[in-house]
Amino acid sequence: MYFVSLYFVAFWLLIFLDKGVKEGKNSVKRMPFVTICIPAYNEEENIAKTVNSALALDYPSNKREILCINHSSTDRTGAILQKFGSKIKVINLQRQPWHRKGAAVNAGLKVARGELFICLDADSYVKSDALKIMLPYFEEKDVASVLPIIKLKEKNTFMRKIQAIEYLVNFFIKKIASKVDCVHVTPGPFGAYRTEILRKVGGFDEGNLTEDQEIAFRLQKHNYKLIQLFNAQALTTAPKNYREFFQQRNRWYQGSTLNLM
Repeated sequence: MYFVSLYFVAFWLLIFLDKGVKEGKNSVKRMPFVTICIPAYNEEENIAKTVNSALALDYPSNKREILCINHSSTDRTGAILQKFGSKIKVINLQRQPWHRKGAAVNAGLKVARGELFICLDADSYVKSDALKIMLPYFEEKDVASVLPIIKLKEKNTFMRKIQAIEYLVNFFIKKIASKVDCVHVTPGPFGAYRTEILRKVGGFDEGNLTEDQEIAFRLQKHNYKLIQLFNAQALTTAPKNYREFFQQRNRWYQGSTLNLM
């Protein structure tokens, strides 16, 4: 274990020294029509803020559509979404026993009109300049997905403060991994994809515990590139106590093990 750990430390360090992590400032050459898909299940506490962050993007309103997938919520999520009126399109999806988040995202993918398809988790928020920062990286034809760095919105408990540090370390390593085309996950908070490629590979796995990891593996299996950025930012809500933290990581680790198998 010591040898394996030392190997990976040396491996990532050499890539960092060779390629660095600095990003240039690329200007937007064109503004394609984009679809922002927000899957939601019992998210009455967060959904309004999430939708508002999507509406506040620095991007022409006639060049985007916002699809909110209400995945059989039993709280006030549906009623809150209806208050946005014509600003968004709401799709009510009947939840099946085998359904995970991937099913809700696929419901949006089926009707998406955008050249780019962007997932935004219902407990996450995007910075207004993120989309324009991400767009230039899609100029490369073999790029299937471009990802922002994810930071914590709130750091008001000890558990969240620890996770804030963990997120920074993980995304630093992920940025280095992006340099050698081995990004292992395309997280839900504002991960952008080429719509055509997503449909070509069959969309998301609807029963997968960690569909964002499975789609990352599958895209790279088909020789597409995933790019991790530092200067485009999204914020997410992290577990506030040990119980919530355990539930989240239990799902992550189960999903990762199944995907690796």
